[in-house]
Amino acid sequence: MPLPKIEDSPPVGELLRHGLELVEDLTCKLQSLDSLLLTGKPNEISEASAHVEAALNAAAPSFAQIAEALGLLGVSNLAAAAAQLRHIEQTDAAALAEALRGALSRFAKRSVTANRRAQQLNRGLSAALRGLQALGVQEAGRLIAEA
Repeated sequence: MPLPKIEDSPPVGELLRHGLELVEDLTCKLQSLDSLLLTGKPNEISEASAHVEAALNAAAPSFAQIAEALGLLGVSNLAAAAAQLRHIEQTDAAALAEALRGALSRFAKRSVTANRRAQQLNRGLSAALRGLQALGVQEAGRLIAEA
């Protein structure tokens, strides 16, 4: 049985392969951002954050196509898609669905870690600024906040 094809788009297997590549790229960018959060270099952190945001925005249409393809398969998630693809004897596409599911899970965990680290950095900066203000260094505090 052939895989469903969304009008004017590649087959499900190609969509899943592309989605996996996107998630792997996003994970690398997020890992870089997370590492930069440890350095406390605001310019580099801001630049890396912008790269992650741009990559997420660029990936959105591809993930919308994947969601549409899952709907055509009659499933609502990648685990069910893998099972359905195996059922229709599309083992390569099923393996891609499972790999994409795993990559998304790892990305989500890394995202939570990076978010937690960013919140800690923000709390630390806020505490430092409050300390400077308490010492009467409000102008310097404004300069730090703007940086």
